[in-house]
Amino acid sequence: MSKDLSQIEFYFPNGEFRDKTEIVDSIISLMKTQGNIDYSGYTDTELLRRGLLDHIGNGSIEQYKEISEGQKSEIEKVISETVEKCNERLSVPTKNFIFVHPYLTTKDDNIFDGVMAVAVYSCVFHLFINLDEYSEKSIKNTVAHELNHTIYYYHHYNDFNNYTLLDEILLEGLAENFREQYFDPEITQWAGSLEKEEAFQILKDLDKNTLESKDQKVIKEFLFGNAKYKKWSGYSTGYWLVKEFINKNKSLSWDELMKTNSKRFIEIIK
Repeated sequence: MSKDLSQIEFYFPNGEFRDKTEIVDSIISLMKTQGNIDYSGYTDTELLRRGLLDHIGNGSIEQYKEISEGQKSEIEKVISETVEKCNERLSVPTKNFIFVHPYLTTKDDNIFDGVMAVAVYSCVFHLFINLDEYSEKSIKNTVAHELNHTIYYYHHYNDFNNYTLLDEILLEGLAENFREQYFDPEITQWAGSLEKEEAFQILKDLDKNTLESKDQKVIKEFLFGNAKYKKWSGYSTGYWLVKEFINKNKSLSWDELMKTNSKRFIEIIK
């Protein structure tokens, strides 16, 4: 098995903590000591701190526990094998730095099955795992989804951190279709939050200015839902749009799909 595709770092600090802020500060201190801050995908330590605080979860601090060597070995093996399997279907162009952190869940997080992640750069994603709730399946699904994101970032680097609403919709649609094709045929709650016809009607109703908007408020409210759009609308419209595009372009490989201009996708329904 190649070791060149991923470098996996675990950050479950030792000690007792009063809240998640103390855990995050301890993680950052360890990352500094080990020289990994520069590989975190964030431009400075304060942005890294905010990112960890946003994603580590809002569950009870009593959930926190240090990771055992057995769990670390098991999780590392699943991550590495998943990256290798992804590479068989879609070229992983550069080594990914994968940081694994604790995940303090609430009942609202049940749909994630103990694993959540965020891709922050063209070769970096952070994986958050609840050691009492994760499964091999939830790790595989999450890693496949996030790795697809980092590959998209790599091929569309000139627009990184400057994506339009359409780009963000496709980013999620590509990741979900890739995960579904090669790891788990079951549609996720976020991808399936809309029926296909409903998703396409929403996309048809979006004007050019909205699709090309780079306003983060517009993007987040469409992706995650608001008074006008159902929760996960951005994920679901992306899922159905990419699925339809794939069905109409069966000759395209995943390497080609990842490099395709976003405007080609929307042309199939506009």
